[in-house]
Amino acid sequence: MHNNHQENIHAVTKMALQFLAEVIGQCPAGLENNTNRDIVFAVLGFQYGAAQSAACVAGLDEDTSQGIAEEVIKKINGMDNETATKFLALMPILAKKNYPPIEIGGKAIIGFYNSSTEEEKLSTTTSLQEILRQIDET
Repeated sequence: MHNNHQENIHAVTKMALQFLAEVIGQCPAGLENNTNRDIVFAVLGFQYGAAQSAACVAGLDEDTSQGIAEEVIKKINGMDNETATKFLALMPILAKKNYPPIEIGGKAIIGFYNSSTEEEKLSTTTSLQEILRQIDET
């Protein structure tokens, strides 16, 4: 990505925010006010997976990746530090248990930035919407 470590961090953060803003734009209105825990964890897991995957591709270490995920999750969801920290403390545990939204988010961001057409990009942004649809059906 970039030669300078700080530039890498900035680029990954920007990339994750751009991707996740696009993804959330494809989701139902009012998502940010949802109190269904399954939906909240699916959305945050997806976001966490996307940020972690982007950081990994950029060759950033685990601590830096975690910091990027925290910044992205706080900004994209309008969370305060305490709330974001509580959710992020659970994400590595969920990742070890192969929580599907984390893996899907990680694959989606890579697919988005490797897409050659707008149609391909759009299909990656609807992956979170599909997760939410499946939760609604249960």
